[in-house]
Amino acid sequence: MSAVAARRARGITLIECVITLAILVALMSIALPSFGDAMARARLRTAAEDLALGLGNARLESVRAGAGTVHVTVAPGATWCWAVGPVAGVDCTNPPSGSTLHVVHGADYPGIRMIRGVSTSFDGRNTLASAGFAAEFVSANGGALRVNVTPLGRASICAPEGRSLDYPRCI
Repeated sequence: MSAVAARRARGITLIECVITLAILVALMSIALPSFGDAMARARLRTAAEDLALGLGNARLESVRAGAGTVHVTVAPGATWCWAVGPVAGVDCTNPPSGSTLHVVHGADYPGIRMIRGVSTSFDGRNTLASAGFAAEFVSANGGALRVNVTPLGRASICAPEGRSLDYPRCI
């Protein structure tokens, strides 16, 4: 009989399961807000990096085979977007066929807003761009990143309010 009693003592009681679940729920309630912040930071970073990559691709496309001028149209606002193509000022929310090489919509980055943006052009004949500010993105948790273009057409990313997401402070 003692072997049977020892076998029964090895099981987990209902109380132990409830306590374990309560501890897990408490830990999850602490972890979920920081997980949401991490996702917002990742979306913000990705939006800025994608625009910087798009600017680099536009520069490359303008140089390739003397393609001429390639435009990056940036449209900030509630339904922000940007487009790369041979036509300046294209409506990137609903671009006409053949007017763009690449289009990105803000809906692809939930919780990220483009609060300011300036379109730019790349001239492949002398590899110069319309230098300066390109766009500024903000996330719901208050993070912000800015994308700039150098006179040689290189895109750079900086943080307007100090060091953020491993990017230097904007000057």
